[in-house]
Amino acid sequence: MKRVRTEQFQYTVAQYLKRRQYVESEGPPKGPKLSQTAEEMATNLTVQTESGCTNFVSAAPCQADSQQYEIQFGQLRTFLTDTNVQWSREVTSVLYPLFVYLHLDMVHCGLKSSVDSFYSRFHSMFLQDTDQKDIIEQLRTTLTVQDISSNPKLRAFLDNKYVVHLTDEAYNYLLRYLQSDNNTALCRVLASHIQVEVTSTQRTVYQLYGSGPSGVGGFSRGDASNNMEPGDVPASILQNEAARNSLQECIKRVKDGPPSLSTVCFYAFHNTDQLLNSAEISANSKLLAAGFDNSCVKLWSLRARKLKAEPHQVDVSRINLACDVLDDETDDEDSAGTEMKTLRGHCGPVYSTTFLTDSSGLISCSEDTTIRYWNLGSFTNTALYQGHAYPVWDIDISPCSLYFASGSHDRTARLWTFSRTYPLRLYVGHLADVDCVKFHPNSNYIATGSTDKTVRLWSTQQGNSVRLFTGHRGPVLSLAFSPNGKYLASAGEDQRLKLWDLASGALFKDLRGHTNNITSLSFSPDSSLIASASMDNSVRVWDIRNTYCNASADGSSSELVGVYTGQISNVLSVQFMACNLLLTTGTTQENQEH
Repeated sequence: MKRVRTEQFQYTVAQYLKRRQYVESEGPPKGPKLSQTAEEMATNLTVQTESGCTNFVSAAPCQADSQQYEIQFGQLRTFLTDTNVQWSREVTSVLYPLFVYLHLDMVHCGLKSSVDSFYSRFHSMFLQDTDQKDIIEQLRTTLTVQDISSNPKLRAFLDNKYVVHLTDEAYNYLLRYLQSDNNTALCRVLASHIQVEVTSTQRTVYQLYGSGPSGVGGFSRGDASNNMEPGDVPASILQNEAARNSLQECIKRVKDGPPSLSTVCFYAFHNTDQLLNSAEISANSKLLAAGFDNSCVKLWSLRARKLKAEPHQVDVSRINLACDVLDDETDDEDSAGTEMKTLRGHCGPVYSTTFLTDSSGLISCSEDTTIRYWNLGSFTNTALYQGHAYPVWDIDISPCSLYFASGSHDRTARLWTFSRTYPLRLYVGHLADVDCVKFHPNSNYIATGSTDKTVRLWSTQQGNSVRLFTGHRGPVLSLAFSPNGKYLASAGEDQRLKLWDLASGALFKDLRGHTNNITSLSFSPDSSLIASASMDNSVRVWDIRNTYCNASADGSSSELVGVYTGQISNVLSVQFMACNLLLTTGTTQENQEH
């Protein structure tokens, strides 16, 4: 029964394909053809038209509008001569047979006036070639069908097909043009009188020389008798290799040469009255957050787009009671957005703020011993983390925003996750306040700096101390890991910037130059430069490779490559961004008028 039904299905499908004029094929499918005749093109056109596919070549009847011959040929000539595409010159070989057959076709149709206009406009294109010039001059006096019959050369044109060889790319380039507009006259000539032989693209000499198999093109790497001498190598290969070597040399000179000075962008806070404690710029450089003594966090947009909260599905703080006086201006302001948002929730000075990696959220720590998470979609506080018993001085988020760490006046550092309101790990060992914390780029380690003048490196998961760095003569206020994970930078009240080799645990460099407390550090993306901000109102950039640096006249370390100062009273933070851009935040001098 199943066999009978299968035969019925096959018979039904065969009848459908026959009605659609598809060719039956019982043999195995053949490989892709490298050539295609005009008849095959016209046949494929019919099949594709019936199946709803895009038409490639149209076998249209004779043109009713005599001007279409001249218009379509002129557009094709302009398309090929005015473009710089590499296949235009190859496709240009189709113009000569198209001109001849279009001319003869117009003669057959009795379009005498159109023949004269068509010939006078385009015949000069083919007079440079001696073989083509002979046929073109004969077409001048060919105005009737009798003229064609009496001319053996023109009769041979009609009795035979003109063969044009094109590569795959050139053929596809021609087809894309033919299907882009009404080119029925050109398509009919291609289908009836021109045989387009499509061949696969030939390999270049460079490909044969560089990666060809043994014996290809008469060249074998293993055969000493066929070895090419340097003078036998094609000039194009030598030029390519010379250009490659030159490029590699330039890259090496840039990499090993003196560093280029960083572009510094300074964001200044005015009229803060010494209430500003911290400032942070998001990784996408779109937002600026600052923590203030009045327990609020302020958020600014650094782009033209204003800050606009997403609509709340449930917000009990906005339920209007009968006794409330509605403020329409506030509603209008929320709907239009503002350039600055104030986030309230802490009940003490805010000492640090940090953005998530994707800038979708913000965490802040305060003297009130809490850490708060702020949703930057709705600009609301959505999580409260409690665990410290004393003020929290600093926080940092892991590179993938899975964890965050905090340091406190209670002499401990703690590890948190966003989904739990209690700490996962306690890092105990410092003898005084933990002033700064920083995650290693691989998130497996946390560094802490303390008022006890030491820096400790902790295992994130085990919770034990794996490195102890001593050498500072004052509290450590700032830390930074190099993006390559090899070095840890620390600085503080002793005005020294120290670089530690994490593998050996030894001091790598001791950089001097600042004249006041160093408050912020940041490595460049390639780990070759480090920037430091200080209360001496300067930002300094150091090249830790120390290859092209010279000793400074003011006693600074030889690694110093740039000093940036301005009309500022305090530099809060420095952050390296892409393209060697250094973003700096700080406050302006109080004696300035604004």
